[in-house]
Amino acid sequence: MDLVGTASNLRTARDIVGAYTQGSTAIAVVGGARVATLQNANGVVIKVRGPAIGLEASLTLSGMTISMQ
Repeated sequence: MDLVGTASNLRTARDIVGAYTQGSTAIAVVGGARVATLQNANGVVIKVRGPAIGLEASLTLSGMTISMQ
């Protein structure tokens, strides 16, 4: 599944790392797609948009985790 989005409230690139859980997720329907707003423990806010069915299933089941290598 392809998601497109933006991140805000980053002080460093490493701030984006972390878990974005179901409890911090808001999902809205915009133009036939699902838009989710997620926040991690570092205060980073991510807004992602993707296919309505795929995004809803993905985010409501397990949240999202971002890591860096």
